[in-house]
Amino acid sequence: MLVQPGARHNYALARFLNRHDMLQRLYTDFALGTGHPFRRLAHLPLPAGVKAKLNRRATDALPARMIRSGVNVALPGARRHTLRPPSARDVAASDGFYLQYFTDGPELRARAPRKPIISDVFIVPGAYRAVDREVADFPDWGEAPTPPALARRYDTHSLAMFEQSDVLFCPSQAVIDDVTSYGAAFAQKCRLVPYGASLRASVGTPEPGRVLFCGSLHLRKGVHYIRAAADMLRASHPHIRFVFAGGGTTVMRAKLAAPNVELLGHLGKAELMREFARADLFLFPSLAEGAAGTVLEAMASGLPIVATREGGVDFTDGTSGIVLPPRDPQAIADAVVRIVEDRALRATLSAGATREAETYSMAAWEARFIAAVSDVF
Repeated sequence: MLVQPGARHNYALARFLNRHDMLQRLYTDFALGTGHPFRRLAHLPLPAGVKAKLNRRATDALPARMIRSGVNVALPGARRHTLRPPSARDVAASDGFYLQYFTDGPELRARAPRKPIISDVFIVPGAYRAVDREVADFPDWGEAPTPPALARRYDTHSLAMFEQSDVLFCPSQAVIDDVTSYGAAFAQKCRLVPYGASLRASVGTPEPGRVLFCGSLHLRKGVHYIRAAADMLRASHPHIRFVFAGGGTTVMRAKLAAPNVELLGHLGKAELMREFARADLFLFPSLAEGAAGTVLEAMASGLPIVATREGGVDFTDGTSGIVLPPRDPQAIADAVVRIVEDRALRATLSAGATREAETYSMAAWEARFIAAVSDVF
């Protein structure tokens, strides 16, 4: 049984399991499998935004009969499940459970104490602590610290996941390292199972000096350190331009604005692919991720990667790009200049990124995911 709020990766894990005759049931909030009557809504004259949301929740690789959708609603003051509770029949028929970040894990552990639980730890559990550190150091960038009660809820849920899950699937070494910071014994439960990316863009013609970041404009992503690096290079390297693709608050956009900075806002997939084709390299100095899909997409587009390990993709340093230390604008500036000014190095790293991207293809992801699940069950 797969329990998954939202449509992460367009239900890739459910599709993988179903193709291998391993999916007993998908419990989620709202998904439209083949044969679902709501699929017809996509053909009606609805607003574009509504159609886009429906399409994100539609998958032709899963029959509707295998999906149980719906958010459970409880009376005020009563305990509320995140999703519709699995039926007794489905719990009995399942050999075990794969849970996105331990969703409804305590309830399923209580109902089936001897069946294995795999939890997908899709983000660094202590991400909020990384945010709080940046908020304290950069108080005028418009972000607020995590409320103490919410921080306690995060840690309580994470500890329950680590203690009650039999196996923890982690998409990057950064996640494993953070899990073990909660207790060294939890390392034995961790399995490194990297995600993949569906985008396979053709390599474009780069504009030398065009440095691309893609993601939401938040302190957790390290965008303020890119801004500091841009300041360092503005006078000495005026041809280098830092391009941000992603939405952000008015305060954040004002803080990032500079003569050598371009703010594109949120881009659709086609627009983003055009930016990948124009970019000289991809910059992602994030401080806490699980596995950043944009890094994988940039690699598939042949872009050299300049990123932190905290960005969640364990690319090969010196082959596909340059690994950055976190919170280091000087290291960002040095790496960017090195690649932009050494075109032979840029070509070598581009070729390396394209090759290594195959490790993160959907086919490779499916193979390692199914093998890892099979080892548990």
